[in-house]
Amino acid sequence: MTNYATKNNRADIVKTNRLSEGLPPMGMWDEMVLHQSMFKQRYAKKPIELTSIRFELSPSEEEARNWTMEDWRRFLDEFIREMDGISKVNHIGKKKGRAATSVKPTNIANSQYFAALHRDSKSGIPHLHLVVNRIDMDGNLNDVKFIGERAVMAAKAINQRHGWKDAMDIRQERIAEVTKACTDVLRSMPFFDWDEYADQLRAKGYDIELIRDKNGQGRVHGYRFKFGKTSIKASELGVGRNLTASKIGNTFRKLHPQPTPVAVSQRPSSSVSNATTLDSRNTASQGGQSRTSNVTNPDLPDGLRKIIEVDGERFSIVMPRTAYDTMNSCIEVPENGSASHTDILNVAMLLFMNYLDAATSMSESCGGGGSPGSGWGRDKDDDDRDWARRCAMQANTLCKPIRRGMRR
Repeated sequence: MTNYATKNNRADIVKTNRLSEGLPPMGMWDEMVLHQSMFKQRYAKKPIELTSIRFELSPSEEEARNWTMEDWRRFLDEFIREMDGISKVNHIGKKKGRAATSVKPTNIANSQYFAALHRDSKSGIPHLHLVVNRIDMDGNLNDVKFIGERAVMAAKAINQRHGWKDAMDIRQERIAEVTKACTDVLRSMPFFDWDEYADQLRAKGYDIELIRDKNGQGRVHGYRFKFGKTSIKASELGVGRNLTASKIGNTFRKLHPQPTPVAVSQRPSSSVSNATTLDSRNTASQGGQSRTSNVTNPDLPDGLRKIIEVDGERFSIVMPRTAYDTMNSCIEVPENGSASHTDILNVAMLLFMNYLDAATSMSESCGGGGSPGSGWGRDKDDDDRDWARRCAMQANTLCKPIRRGMRR
């Protein structure tokens, strides 16, 4: 931690306290350890495991613009005074009327510490690292109960005194800005594709990271935006987590309402007998990770050919019209779910062609989950309609919304 805070002696040391002058990073740490050893017997029954406290102080770029080293020292001293003056903690998000919790004040001003100035490698925004010895110069332990909440309280007090924006207010403004950018990109896309979604957001200047399964190569199960040392997760965006990886497809569908595909009767051309199609247009999947394209197949009398794209991979569907009609009639849309009739029908078609992984992925993307199981498959006695019926029933089950409760 000492090496990181000082960048192996490459960071600017703003201030040291109760330490010898001119020490290298490990020299400062050794002196802290030496001080702790003087009180070893006092804490013999309960040895101190966490031997230091590290704070990271990051005023906004506007607030810290053109600061001198003396400005940073004044800012550091102000933060330490606020921290040492806190004896009661108002918990973040506490219920109205709940009493504040009493804490033992810290004694950072009379403790060994050093503060080093960093600059973010990408943005160049400066921030201060403060490392404090847990044992003060009197041999007493600096209490760390609710230390994070105390730091937030100290920062808020400084913000109010100087008329600076509160960090949480800045974060909420940034979340609203990113939410709008994500929604604008979704609205502009003709079909949903994770790589295209990320590329368009990067083009707007955002540092987005897609989190995938299978060592970064599989299905996207999350994403986040990075802003220097902080980040915003997809779960913080939008309304009701509607921009998370599992719900973004349904959000895309709401932004791009599509008519329900309708079966078309025989084509008038006598050269193609009984060829059928569901819809000549490309349809963005409600599952958010697929799109479909339906075309007639002149080589398959009274049959259907369809392309379903899931997670960037295209799956070809070929099935008799009678099987499709049976399958379509068995689809049941669950109540309070995000899967539509078309979603479930696509899952059933994927099952019909034995694309189990694609069917599972698509069912998960529209609020369902699970898999058909290892014993799933077509029985030797199943005709096309029996098999289509079984696939529809299984798709109904897979696309039912799953209750994901919180676990301890």
